[in-house]
Amino acid sequence: MICILPDYITPYENLACEYYFATERNLNSDIFMLWRDEPSVIVGKYQNTLEEVDLAYTSAHGIHVARRMSGGGTVYHDLGGWQFTFITRDAGDAIEFERFMQPITDALRSMGLDVRATGRNDIALYPAGSERGYKISGNTQYKKNGVTVHHGTLLFDTDIDKMVRATTPKDYKITSKAIKSVRERVTNIRPHLPEDMTDTEFRDTLAARMTDRTYSLTAEDCARIRELAETKFADPKWNFGANPKFEIEHELHLAGGTIELGLTVKNNVIQSAGIRGDFFAGEAAENIAANLTGVSYTRREMASALRPVCESLYDIDADDIVKAIFG
Repeated sequence: MICILPDYITPYENLACEYYFATERNLNSDIFMLWRDEPSVIVGKYQNTLEEVDLAYTSAHGIHVARRMSGGGTVYHDLGGWQFTFITRDAGDAIEFERFMQPITDALRSMGLDVRATGRNDIALYPAGSERGYKISGNTQYKKNGVTVHHGTLLFDTDIDKMVRATTPKDYKITSKAIKSVRERVTNIRPHLPEDMTDTEFRDTLAARMTDRTYSLTAEDCARIRELAETKFADPKWNFGANPKFEIEHELHLAGGTIELGLTVKNNVIQSAGIRGDFFAGEAAENIAANLTGVSYTRREMASALRPVCESLYDIDADDIVKAIFG
């Protein structure tokens, strides 16, 4: 495995960097990246940015807003945190977290931290003498042409109050309660290290635990990454997208996440469809809306149309969706 430590500090460049090595630049090896951003809010691929981010607050405080290629929920980055990315070339469209979370937990344990994978996609830290875990990492991934890109957050020395404020709808009472709630559930890594480290010392230590092979970006790499950052990841159309109105809106709370399914139906036939949410999905999920178009708005027909693409959803199947819609 090769380690890449890019110097970029905006989400547009860093997301472009991992996308570039996943889709265009094959180093003939698995890749591990460690990177960080200036204060940024990153929404999941299928989320509605306008509903997830306090845009007045992010604009007033110079916080970037970006959309990543993977599903899941909204996260906050700043220079006090680190993001890691695994890029592997393998077959299959199923989402799997443990394979990539385990090396991170092993590396953190080697630094003297009691960390464990928890829930569907989190890593928790257990302070010395405590039986209670606090979240330090959330993980997600996407598939692209036979390549798996798995990325996760690491709260090292992040401004947690600002993290909550930027990702909470603007209401003082809600925000105050959210900050208290999050502080009871998350923690930074730095205060729990047996011996203090700076942010770069932590990065270098973690990178060394993962691999001793490194790759430095070439001028050609950097030029293409800048181009992808400008034309795709910094594009407002990508980050905010279109949010069309549908006649029927279903909000489905399922084991694998929340799905918001919008449908326009005429004469009991689905004319158009849209899907949003914090669910995790493989590449085949791109076809969900297309597969529903032209289908009868009935339990049987919708289940039949959804089954081929729902195989790539994490912990959600077609029967879950139709049961939530029709009861």
